Amino acid sequence: MVVEILNFLRNRALIKNILLLPVLILTAGNFFYACEQATAATPFEETVRILERWTATHWGQDCFVWVVHYPEDLTDSWVEAEAIRSGMSDVERENFKKNFISELKLEEAETFLVSVYSFGMRPINISPVSENIALLSSSGERIKPVKYDSALDYPAGGVVQGLVFFPKQSNKDYAIVVKGISPNERIFSFAPVETPAPASEKKQEVVVMTLPKRQAKKKVEPEPEYTPPPPPVIPSRPVKPLFAENKESDDMAEFVKSVKERSATSKDSAPKIAANKTRPSNIESAYSSREAVLRKFLSLWADLNAVEMYEMLSENSQKNISRENFAKAIAKASDFRANLKKDKYRIDWVGEERAKIIVTQRTLFVKSLISKTLGVTREGSSWKIVWD
Repeated sequence: MVVEILNFLRNRALIKNILLLPVLILTAGNFFYACEQATAATPFEETVRILERWTATHWGQDCFVWVVHYPEDLTDSWVEAEAIRSGMSDVERENFKKNFISELKLEEAETFLVSVYSFGMRPINISPVSENIALLSSSGERIKPVKYDSALDYPAGGVVQGLVFFPKQSNKDYAIVVKGISPNERIFSFAPVETPAPASEKKQEVVVMTLPKRQAKKKVEPEPEYTPPPPPVIPSRPVKPLFAENKESDDMAEFVKSVKERSATSKDSAPKIAANKTRPSNIESAYSSREAVLRKFLSLWADLNAVEMYEMLSENSQKNISRENFAKAIAKASDFRANLKKDKYRIDWVGEERAKIIVTQRTLFVKSLISKTLGVTREGSSWKIVWD
């Protein structure tokens, strides 16, 4: 079949003047053997493999819907991939893993992410979710969700996403049924687990394909070497004398007088210029100072330096929170701190003494924003951080 296709293309003059190899051998068995000998998958690749196994999609009426299941065996690979990406310590990795399992309820429920992309004139409505989304077990039983994100109850204009939780199932052979996205309900079934066949049972199939011989290349005569012309000779310009030769004495006297006047003027203005350079406007000085203090505070937070951070707090903040509770609070925000370590944040000032620090977080392959608002206040001649 492949030979016939090539002959057809050749007859249509579509592969004319293309250099082809005389013989092409495709060994399917060797290809799969090479894949098996590849290096072990990275945590990210393992995470992608699991998610692809548990992802199902359907087109609806003026919409596209995809459903992703988060199984328990996703935990280790995803946590490890996120820890490598963010540079987490062992303690941060364990805290992230606990939060991951807790937020997705992996130990007590079957968790699915339902996403609806509506591109029609009318929004897609799957409310109430408890009646329009169900888990279809292997026995044919339809199980209602025990909990879901309320965002799914609103008509979808654009993209709407939300987690849906079902009771824990011992049999993983199930599907998701969704109503309201098309005239008929759609069933989102997931690909079965593929078991690779033993190496002894694999057959090697060799396909030999003989292609037309390559035509001999025409001998090309070398072109004569190009010799650039010599650069043009540019005559040197005459140097203008500093003073004309036939200047009278009174002209020279006026010139000396003007030089003295300019020198005296520059001496009088020099102190004023220096003074202006050493006195920037109060607004610029205050803005630079408060942001520098805030960035130093965030840098200490990235290093988990609770001692120096506490010393930078305002007097009222130190009265409202103890050193021990403050250290626990900054250590608990591991996701926020992980992005501070790589300077992946931005500062948006809200008024004169409030700043919102925004970091970008990737969770469950969905990018989200985390923000923390801090205050800055003037105490004496320095800025202090207000911890709410």
